[in-house]
Amino acid sequence: MPENTEIISEENKEKMKFDLSRESLKEMFSEKNVSHFKKRVLFKVTKFVWAVFRTLLLVGLGFIILYPMLTMLSYAFNGDYMGNSTFVWIPSKFTMNNMGLAWEFLKYPQSVKNTLFIAIGSSILQIMSCALAGYGFARFNFKGKNILFLIVILTIIVPPQTYIISTYLDYKFFDFFGIGSLIGLFTGKPLTVALTDTYWSFWIPSMFGQGLRGGLYIFIFKQFFAGMPKELENAAKIDGCNAITTFVKIMLPNAGAAALTVFLFSFVWHWNDYYVSNMMFQIKNQPLSVVIFQKSDFMRQMTGYTGEVNYQYILNASVLLSTLPLLILYSFAQKYFIESVAKVGVKG
Repeated sequence: MPENTEIISEENKEKMKFDLSRESLKEMFSEKNVSHFKKRVLFKVTKFVWAVFRTLLLVGLGFIILYPMLTMLSYAFNGDYMGNSTFVWIPSKFTMNNMGLAWEFLKYPQSVKNTLFIAIGSSILQIMSCALAGYGFARFNFKGKNILFLIVILTIIVPPQTYIISTYLDYKFFDFFGIGSLIGLFTGKPLTVALTDTYWSFWIPSMFGQGLRGGLYIFIFKQFFAGMPKELENAAKIDGCNAITTFVKIMLPNAGAAALTVFLFSFVWHWNDYYVSNMMFQIKNQPLSVVIFQKSDFMRQMTGYTGEVNYQYILNASVLLSTLPLLILYSFAQKYFIESVAKVGVKG
């Protein structure tokens, strides 16, 4: 009897093992587990595909951005002839002659001075005017506010080609905002002055928030001031401050991040601008962008396409000299620029 019991128990054990393995297989291949397994596989495949796509996208964008810069650097310091097939990125004959000729062609110190006067002056004036306009849109309710802000947004969309001729005529025959025309009603000749070829053709519109990309800067300041707590203004009112005093002493000092963002954007756009600058500066006080374009034909005639000195090399050296101040500025202001953009984004 004990022997049979032992045999039965062994058989039961084997049967129980078989039943457990069968149940475990059923559980393993149940719809719930299979669905979970499919989701895990799909997640890993999707993650891998996204990583590959992101890498290819970054490589492509890096190539698009870096390729022109590498070509510019290679041509600017190349002293070999253009048809040399061994020259790809690293010049086979390194030379500074191209940079020296570009310096002379551009009259670089004078052109840089003109560009700095235009860019710095316009940027500072745009900060003052656009900050005031943005504060007004953010904090005050007045009749026609939405319509006026819509017009501000439209200035971002409308290309300058549509109004450049009328703008040029306004500054070619500047009548002091209509006062000269009123004087002309009594004298028979309007009182006008030519502001073209002067820095005032950029400074005056910047003074009234109508400079290059002025609508965008008003929008940035408006979003920034709208995100600031109203308790600051209430405390200023208790201390006896009016709206202007509150703006100058309380709101503007706290808008350093927005002001830095606007200054850097405005400075770069004025530095790189060619279209408006070419219309306003045709004889003197020409910025670098205009000088490069106007001297390109002269460079071609003087250097030609063959020999050690090549037109393309001089032109690339000129562009490198033009972008060099911006690269230096960005290398010093990169940290503050990124922080200011982040703060403006959070405030908005």
